[in-house]
Amino acid sequence: MKALILDLHKNLREILGDKLDPEEYKAYRDSFEAFDWNSSGRISHGSLQSAMRRAGQNPTDIEVLDIINKIDNDTGGLDFQEFCQIMQEMNKDDDQETRYKETFRVFSKDEEGCITAEEIMFVLKHLPGQIKTTEIEEMIKTVDKNRDGKINYSEFRVMLGAIPLVIPGNPLKPAVREVERLEGEDAQWKDE
Repeated sequence: MKALILDLHKNLREILGDKLDPEEYKAYRDSFEAFDWNSSGRISHGSLQSAMRRAGQNPTDIEVLDIINKIDNDTGGLDFQEFCQIMQEMNKDDDQETRYKETFRVFSKDEEGCITAEEIMFVLKHLPGQIKTTEIEEMIKTVDKNRDGKINYSEFRVMLGAIPLVIPGNPLKPAVREVERLEGEDAQWKDE
C-alpha cells in the first residue's frame, strides 16, 4: 500500500510539476472531491466556480466561462489534473497582481494613492536605456486617462502592460451620452 501511495505521489508530481506543494494539493483535492458527487473523478463545468472558491479563488462568472471555453472537450466536465492546472494558472495571475501592487507602492508617496507624472518621469529618466523625455511624456499622456497629472493604480497597471481594471464612475459614460445626443440631433436634421 505504501509503495502504491509513493508511486501515485510520484506520478502526480510528474503530471503537475514540482510547483504544487502538499498543502495546495490537499486543498485542491478536498475542493475537487466535495463537488465530485458520484466519485467519477470528474466535476461538471457547473461546479467549477464553487470548487474554485472552496480552494481559495474567487473567479467571476466571466472568468469561469473563459476557463471552460479554453478547456472544453465536449465532456461537460473536467478531471482533477485539469482542475489543478486551472488553479495554478489562477494563482500565477494573483502573483502578477501582487507584483503590480508592490511596485506601485514603491512609487506612490502621496496620500491619494497616486503617482505624480513628475515622479514617474524622474524614475524613468534615471533608468538605464536612455529613455527620451518626449517618450516619457507621451507614455504618461497615453496612460493618464483622466488627465489629472497623476497615475492611479489602474493606469499604472496598464502602463506595465496589464489589462485595464474597470474604473467605478466610468469616465466614458459622459462621452457616450454626448455622442448619443449628437446622433439624435443629426437624426432630427435628416428628418427636416
